[in-house]
Formats: sequence, structure tokens, C-alpha cells
Amino acid sequence: MRKLKFIILFFCIFLLSGCSVEYNLTIDESTMEEDINAIFDKATESEIANRMERVRRTSYYNLDTRENEYYNFKKREDENNIILNYNYIYTSNNLYKSEAASRCYYKRIVNVTDDYITIDTDQQVACLYKDGEKQIDNITVNIKTNLPVVSNNADNVTSNTYTWYINDDNYTNKPISIKIEKQEAGEPFDIESISVLIVVIVFLILCIIIYLIMRVKHKKNNKIK
Repeated sequence: MRKLKFIILFFCIFLLSGCSVEYNLTIDESTMEEDINAIFDKATESEIANRMERVRRTSYYNLDTRENEYYNFKKREDENNIILNYNYIYTSNNLYKSEAASRCYYKRIVNVTDDYITIDTDQQVACLYKDGEKQIDNITVNIKTNLPVVSNNADNVTSNTYTWYINDDNYTNKPISIKIEKQEAGEPFDIESISVLIVVIVFLILCIIIYLIMRVKHKKNNKIK
């Protein structure tokens, strides 16, 4: 019975009555970082939050090592809420295995090529309701990147953050789609830039040569006098 309770808790971190979830995904050329906040009302849900605090949560199963990878866990509180934070940095194309993402989108594509990073999900969000009962009040998805975004269907874009709001009104048709262009580490010089650089270098060399010649002449003139 005790083992059964542990299993139920283990698989329900994002399926909790009255819980709000903030899912943050930061993407650069080499990593994808998940940072997830499960937010509980301190007055009514502190007991659930305290139980969940003791549960180790798998981020994904690593096929190479045949072992689970786990989220880094932190707990913090403000005046009204208890916030359980789960963080993991993916260094290869393993985001599609994410346990958190799989709970909410059964079908999802994370495609990483030399040129683009593409994320696409199916339409329905599966984790707001379970067996007809409300599990999560709302979900906010933030995808942050400094790379150029070619296309997206976000509800809101602020600077480098693309945001989707998921709730009762739209969860049956709320796909997430974003296509990000990967950049090379450095921008190559074009011909015009190289030409300007060469002119500047030649000019500086000429200035140094002229200065040295003038200095030598000045010394000779002083000796003659």
C-alpha cells in the first residue's frame, strides 16, 4: 500500500487539483533548459505541496546509461504560495523524452538539425483534466531564446520570450509550434569589411613608418647643429 501511494505521487506532480504550472524552456545552440514551477496556494494546498516535496521526479530515461535522469529540485515560498521548482539542462536532443512535456502533450516533435530547432505538439493538452476531473487550473508556457525565431504561434511575444496561456477555455485546441534558426558561432567577414580592415592596417603602418623617419631626421638635425 505504501509503495502504491509513492507511485501515485510520483506520477502526479503536474496533475494536482488546484495547482498552477509555469513551464519555462530556454533554448540556445547547444542546450535546452527546462525550469518548471508547480505553484500551490499556501492556505489550501500546503499539505499536497509538502507531500510532493519528498518525491524524486524523473526528467527522462537515458537510453545510453539505462538510468533515469532527475530534475534538480528547489522549494521556495512567498506570502501566498508554495512553489516547487524542477530544473534540468538537456545537452543533446533529448527534450522530446521530457516527462513533464509527455504528461501534457502525448504527441510532440522536437527536431534539431544543423540549421533549425523545431518544436511541434498535437492540439489537445492532456494534463488539465484526468478522467473528467480537473487536475491543473492553468499552465503558462514560456520559451526563451536569443536565436532568430522563424515562425511561432505564441499568444504573446515579449523581447526574446514566446508565451502560451493554457486554460479551461482553450486546452482542447492549444498546440505549441515554434521554429528557431541556429546561428554559427561567429559571423564571417564580408569582402567589404575585409577591405576596410586592410586599409586601416596599411594606414596605421604608414603612420608608424613616417613617424620613425621623422624622428630619425630630427635626431640627425640636432647632431649637425
